[in-house]
Amino acid sequence: NEYKSYLSARTLRMSYIHYKFRNNSKHDTIQFDGSYISVGEIKQAIINQKKIGRTTDFSLQIINAQTSEEYKDDNQLIPRNADVTVKRVPTGHKVSKSQLAQQSGSLDMYKMKTMKPITISTRVTLK
Repeated sequence: NEYKSYLSARTLRMSYIHYKFRNNSKHDTIQFDGSYISVGEIKQAIINQKKIGRTTDFSLQIINAQTSEEYKDDNQLIPRNADVTVKRVPTGHKVSKSQLAQQSGSLDMYKMKTMKPITISTRVTLK
C-alpha cells in the first residue's frame, strides 16, 4: 500500500515537454521530474532520444510553439507541459574527410573504404 502511494505521488510529479521537428508533424515527448527543465537538458534529451549525437556539424534550436520565440540560452527554464518546435541547424564546423579518417582509423583505411570497385575483363579464346 505504501508502495502504491509512492508510485502515485511519483507519477503526479512527472512532467512532460512535447516537441516536434519543424518539418515533421509527429510530436514526441520528453519526461522529467520537476516543474521546469532547461533548454540544454531538452537538447541533450532529444539528441539521446533520436540518436543523432554522432556528428558535431549541427546544433538544435528550441522554439516555443505558441509564440515562435527562440530559446537562445541553454540555461533558460521551460515550464512543464510546454510545446516546442525543434530545428536542426548547421554549426559551420564541418569535419574534413581526413579528420574523419583519423578519428575512425587511418587515412589509408578511409581510402580503401571509399574506393570505387573496378571491373577487370579478360578475353578467353576457346579452341
